[in-house]
Amino acid sequence: MSVDISQNPDSSMDLVGLSSLTNPSGRGWVPVTVNYVATTADSTFFVADRAYVVKAIRGRVDVAGTGGACTVQIRKTPTATAPASGTALHSGSFNIVGTANANQSLTLSTTASDLLLAPGDALSYDLTGTATSAVGSITVHLSPA
Repeated sequence: MSVDISQNPDSSMDLVGLSSLTNPSGRGWVPVTVNYVATTADSTFFVADRAYVVKAIRGRVDVAGTGGACTVQIRKTPTATAPASGTALHSGSFNIVGTANANQSLTLSTTASDLLLAPGDALSYDLTGTATSAVGSITVHLSPA
C-alpha cells in the first residue's frame, strides 16, 4: 500500500497517501457516512475515485425501528453490480432496531481482498426486513491505499 506515516508540524503523527478528490491532502482517514431513515432503500452511498482500504465500520441507531427484525449490511459493489449483490465488508449485520443512541461496531471481513476498494468500486447499503421508524447513520472509515 502507498500509505506512509509522517510527522506533522505539531509533532503528532498522521497517515499520508496520494491526493484524491475526497481527501485532497492525501492525509489521514476518509470517513464515509450513510444516514438512513425508515424509507431508505438499498442504495450506493460512495464511489471510490482511487484505491482505498476499509479500516472500520461503525454506526449509531438514533431511533430504533419497530417493525420486527431489520438489519443492514454494508457491501462493496463493483460497477454494474446491484447493492444487494455486492461483497459484504463485515461479518454479522448492523441492527437498525437495536438500542437507541447506542453505537455498534461491525467486525470486518477476515478476507483481505474484501476490504480493498478499487477505483470505481462503490459502498452500498443493503437492507433486510422492514425499517418502520428507524433513523441513524453508519460510517465506513477508509484509508488511501
